[in-house]
Amino acid sequence: MATTSVLVGWLPDEAGRDSVAWAARAAATARAAESVVRVRCCTVLPRTWPFPTSNAADADYRRWVRERGDESVRAAHDTLTEFLDPGELDEPAAFHVDNPAESAGLIGAAATHHTDLVVLGSTDGPPGRFTSGSTSDALLHSSRVPLALAPRGYAERRGPFRRLACAYTGTEESEDAVDTAAVLADRWGIPLHLVAFAPRRTTTFPPLGGYGAEDLVTAQWAEQATALLRAAATRVAESHPTLAPTCAVGVGGGWEDVLRSVDLGEDDVLVLGSSRPGPVARVFLGSTASKIVRHSPVPVIVVPRGSRLGSARPAHSSKETP
Repeated sequence: MATTSVLVGWLPDEAGRDSVAWAARAAATARAAESVVRVRCCTVLPRTWPFPTSNAADADYRRWVRERGDESVRAAHDTLTEFLDPGELDEPAAFHVDNPAESAGLIGAAATHHTDLVVLGSTDGPPGRFTSGSTSDALLHSSRVPLALAPRGYAERRGPFRRLACAYTGTEESEDAVDTAAVLADRWGIPLHLVAFAPRRTTTFPPLGGYGAEDLVTAQWAEQATALLRAAATRVAESHPTLAPTCAVGVGGGWEDVLRSVDLGEDDVLVLGSSRPGPVARVFLGSTASKIVRHSPVPVIVVPRGSRLGSARPAHSSKETP
């Protein structure tokens, strides 16, 4: 039975609760499939001067930082036990580290604990959407681990996820995203929905190619995307016999319309691959992915190239050498 390790980037605020709620929904999804998600919270504290002095102010500051860290750990324990069963808490369930940069502290903690997913909450923006802050923005351009982005106000959501949707364009980056989404869908016993997006460009005036040119280009691209999606669905089904991916191409005049057109429900999660300019084995969130994250009505998982989850083989397809 595969276990998925989840690390929550924790602060004792609403964004922290939203992140734990996302992790709890993942755990509930896995539980229904007789699989396991284990969750821990990490708070990153500002690093104090590494060479202690006898200065009273220096000692007071170090004590204040330790106290804030201990308070954050206690708050994390309270929230974890509110949302999750005891068997779904990792060991340690909550801890703090110190680092000058919160993003670097979380990256280090994820590596130390062999984390499969890091969950981040939205500290600003409209309810139901994820808005990137300084820490999440840094992680979205540097993390080696898939990032789950919990929308603002997500603490109100309960119960298992219904489906994983995955954006696919035929690039190596989107292949990594599909592989990761397939592993999670297989582990968690939920359907996989492969999607492609075609935001329609605004018609220029005068339209150099004629008034129907943009519609023709969009229709041709949608036809090509459908063929790509079906080929990817076949490949996924061969690697994960329990899955029978469905496909949809989203078309619209803007990203809100495009995302709405693929019928993403409030119990779905959308998986994206990193963008081409990023370094190998890291997330790099380019302009298109940023727009999808900003407009997505559901939580998003952003997958770096070479994801450890994406390289995992399904248990039922493994073969032992005699």
